[in-house]
Amino acid sequence: MKNNYLKFIILLLFICLSFEYNTQAQSINTNALDAYWKLTDKLRLGDTLSRDDWKKFLALDGNKQYIANQGFDNDFLERYRKWMQMVYMPKYDAQLIKMMQHPFDYWIAYKINQYKAHEIDLRKYESSLHNAAYLDSMYKNAWVWLPKRLQGKSTRTKLFFIGIDNDAIVNGDTIVFTTWSAYNQDKLKYGSLGGHELHHVLRQPVGFNSVKTYDEGIVSILSQVLNEGSADMVDKKLTFDTTKKDIPLEYHYDDILLSHTDTIIRQIDSAIMATATSKGQQFTTARQYRKLTNYSSGHNPGYHMADIIVRNGYKNELIEHIQSPFYFVFLYNKAAKKDKQHPPVFSTITINYLKQLEKLYWVKPKP
Repeated sequence: MKNNYLKFIILLLFICLSFEYNTQAQSINTNALDAYWKLTDKLRLGDTLSRDDWKKFLALDGNKQYIANQGFDNDFLERYRKWMQMVYMPKYDAQLIKMMQHPFDYWIAYKINQYKAHEIDLRKYESSLHNAAYLDSMYKNAWVWLPKRLQGKSTRTKLFFIGIDNDAIVNGDTIVFTTWSAYNQDKLKYGSLGGHELHHVLRQPVGFNSVKTYDEGIVSILSQVLNEGSADMVDKKLTFDTTKKDIPLEYHYDDILLSHTDTIIRQIDSAIMATATSKGQQFTTARQYRKLTNYSSGHNPGYHMADIIVRNGYKNELIEHIQSPFYFVFLYNKAAKKDKQHPPVFSTITINYLKQLEKLYWVKPKP
């Protein structure tokens, strides 16, 4: 009896320790953001930003992953350092006011100035990020667009908030949020940008069998379109449903990121048809496909394809097949044929070719 009781106590302690580990295993790292405020505090006092201090700042976790993912080169980062000085040092205030009247002409300065102009709100926002409810909201937003089998947590994933630029990225087991982007999206729905980025991780994209060279571009673009299009349902729809005057200029997605979608779909369709009809003699590379999509990483046309699927009643089917880039295109075509706005559909040649590629390359996930 005593042995059984002792075993029960040991098991209970193990469960408690495991629970404590899991709840503490994932947190939000704001060290790079804190370092940003320290740099800007000095600039406000009239100090310059030395290249050595800038280099150390860029090497911080969060910053370095974001920079690598975005492909920022040394020339760009040096320009960014100089614009930081221009925006924050008081002696340039009058010049800055004039520049901000033409944001597209001074785009880097404009993005930096968003942090300066809204610093009080952003610092207050940062203090809320360490609330456990915030992390929970990210997962809940992601799960809405995932089947139950994928509605788990990824405690191995590291989350960073930084103070440069206005985007968010996923790189392996790392997610980096620029604070300005998360702050604005969270005003529309709590934890929605985090939900978007966690959707990428939790969706667990499944690999492909060995892909022939001339099909690599097709497989790549379809994967990107599904990856961003499905995740965009978590947050981008909220932005489209909000009046533009209530959203900063850089998040007017229909003007900047998600425009000319019909043209892009037709171009992708033509490129796939060329590969199909030439039996691989003519093909478009992954790099060329990225150019066709205006380097949107799949957001365009992914968002509009997913939106058309959903508004025509196929949300549940989209979620159930959320891991298959081929099914995404087939489902889009079915929805587009029903849609009252008559968006373009992929040709029969393209659809038949994608069915062949699905049989050749697609590694179906285990149920």
